[in-house]
Amino acid sequence: GAVTMSSAARHRAAVLKAYRDFVDVARRSRPVAEREAKLEEARAAIRASAGVTDESEQQALLKKLVARVGFLRVVTPKTGRGRHKRESGVFVVREGEVVEGSGQSAGQRVADGTISMQEAHEYHNRLLKRQYYGQTPPPQPPML
Repeated sequence: GAVTMSSAARHRAAVLKAYRDFVDVARRSRPVAEREAKLEEARAAIRASAGVTDESEQQALLKKLVARVGFLRVVTPKTGRGRHKRESGVFVVREGEVVEGSGQSAGQRVADGTISMQEAHEYHNRLLKRQYYGQTPPPQPPML
């Protein structure tokens, strides 16, 4: 049969959800030094209002908590992860090992002298030939 939640249980669930959302956002908030204070303030406020039995007052307090979560969400930078996701990063393969880092940006190897312009041209032509499946690529405009 259908289980109906009492309004008290529904309210409790709503408060818990809002509190979890608050904790999520507060853990990412800046400055870092104020994080614990924000969490403690929310815990204290929720504990203090736990005894409130008047339904309209409960709704007002819940609304206040939800509004605080909304405000923090706006002023908190996104980290690109949810509650259970792993820290994200950029990974590349170097010497057969997956390491954290980034790829090389265009032109950097010639610019820093790792390879000569001649080697770069040969490499470029080899890549072009590969791009055209071993056929001779169409003529390219001359490189400066």
